[in-house]
Amino acid sequence: MSLALQFIRITDAASAPARLAQRLSADERLRLGALHKEEDRARFAVVRATLRDALGRELGVPPDRVAFEVDARGRPRLIGGGPPDFNVSHSGHWGLLAYSPDVRVGVDIERLNALADPRSSWDVCLHAEEQRALLMLSFTLPGHGPRADEIFHWIWSLKEAIFKALGTGLQDSLTALSVDVDSVAREVSALEGKFDAAIPSATAGHAIAWRADDPALADALRGLELRLLPAPPGYSAALAWLPQG
Repeated sequence: MSLALQFIRITDAASAPARLAQRLSADERLRLGALHKEEDRARFAVVRATLRDALGRELGVPPDRVAFEVDARGRPRLIGGGPPDFNVSHSGHWGLLAYSPDVRVGVDIERLNALADPRSSWDVCLHAEEQRALLMLSFTLPGHGPRADEIFHWIWSLKEAIFKALGTGLQDSLTALSVDVDSVAREVSALEGKFDAAIPSATAGHAIAWRADDPALADALRGLELRLLPAPPGYSAALAWLPQG
């Protein structure tokens, strides 16, 4: 299996949009011009230009000639639906890109302080088993509450990546899907301090086990693989991939 990852540092907020505009399509330049906040313009320009650079290299065409469309569910893809499949995410000063000719990919990167009160989201985001496991972690991990809140953000990144790979959006399936919280906590500890934007790896680390209560969702996710990724300090990052078709 071939799968490429790229972390994207979003810098030079004031100059990035003008500097990168020529690598965007005419439609994207219009979208860029409609954004009012400097940081939003920088995120859009940097992430979109990086995506075009990567796919252009894969396809052997200039970045501004890469053509996109959306499928029936609104998931972005190349015109005609051909490979490589791709997915992007961004939060704060970082973006994350994955692409593969062999599998459907989903990625997510989140700031660990993105939610002021993560526990207020547990009931709508977490399976009952995940909630129980996080409560247990609150009593067994150093830092107690904040540590459990950090693990919640990593679980959130995993679920975002899953449904982005699937292409259906989060909708109402979050609580019907559970991941192994203890494995997530161990992996987060193992990945601490190992971030290197220059050498991200899709296969590094251990697979995270998952379970879906809904038979239709379990069938749709058949063959799903999950990984946590070494992330920049203060961020969580996750990757999911599914067989094509």
